[in-house]
Amino acid sequence: MSADVRQFIPLFSNMAMPLLAGLIYFALAKYVRQIGPLRTLITGELTYKGAYLGFLFFGIYLASRPFQLLFPHPWPLIVSGLREFCMIAVFGPAVFLAMLSLVFGAENIPRRVIQAVVGLGIVLGFVFIGVNIFAIGGSEPIFQVGRLTAHDGLWFKNPDAAHRGLMWILFAIRFINPVSLVFLAGTVVLWHARNYPVEKRMLYDNMPVKLYLLGASCYAFAFSMLMTGLLYVVNGLPNQWWVYYAGALLAGFLETASLALPMKKHVQVSEHL
Repeated sequence: MSADVRQFIPLFSNMAMPLLAGLIYFALAKYVRQIGPLRTLITGELTYKGAYLGFLFFGIYLASRPFQLLFPHPWPLIVSGLREFCMIAVFGPAVFLAMLSLVFGAENIPRRVIQAVVGLGIVLGFVFIGVNIFAIGGSEPIFQVGRLTAHDGLWFKNPDAAHRGLMWILFAIRFINPVSLVFLAGTVVLWHARNYPVEKRMLYDNMPVKLYLLGASCYAFAFSMLMTGLLYVVNGLPNQWWVYYAGALLAGFLETASLALPMKKHVQVSEHL
């Protein structure tokens, strides 16, 4: 591979991939908002409201990645904090509650559970921002294409060793939310797909397939983010965000396939989340 081509790889993985993935989730959010009013009688308002907020804020998180790289410190730190808050405080809890509502019905989810999940997300989001301020020791150029020099935070290179150790707190927060929350949501959906009631299966014969695709999309997201962290913990390879963005793209395609599939095989338009 020529040097001219190689120099565009960081541009693609750090800017084009997250922007493309973000656009997919914006499209999903728009679609869910359109069909939500027609489907809430079937699945409940919480399912579609949670899905809409989850898609919208995850789209913001992904699509804003290029803006994080435009200027040196403290710009990457500021944008990163806002992005992570969108994912931790809104995306994770919204997806988790939407999947619970889809499987068990919104009326069967206690209000205290909803408040606890939302509250946990907000608290973890603010804790992440606070810890991140001390964990990041500045910024550095990560690639250059022409006149564009991209800067990102010193995630693992803070000159202060004590502050460098704060990265483990950030890892723990991400592992709890959104990784574990979305993984648990996917597990619940896959369990529901496998145990889908026979009487409902006779009426909605495509629903188990839709649920399997939905569960797989949750797993694709969770495993890609987990793998990004493990690449550093096990192999010492930091900032391998392309793995995560590839997983987000895969999750988006699986989610799109689930939404596009009708509940009944003989119906030609999508009817259900």
